[in-house]
Amino acid sequence: MTHIKEMNSSLCDWEARIILEAITHEAERLKSICETSEDEDEVADAGNDYLEVIGLKERLENQAIEVFGQQITNFSREPL
Repeated sequence: MTHIKEMNSSLCDWEARIILEAITHEAERLKSICETSEDEDEVADAGNDYLEVIGLKERLENQAIEVFGQQITNFSREPL
């Protein structure tokens, strides 16, 4: 039997934004593999990872929006 361990962390706004942006890019990369790869094992692995990453993204995003507001999901580098 596997025991799942947990970690809690406290993030400031820029740290949360960087993590959310990185998770978003990883989800896009995994989705692209699912859509373009001809290797069914690779597609299966990427699909499973994609589901896990999306679940993590949604959980972190909801918490970050609660604390920092909707602007935490704006990854634009353009001045406001």
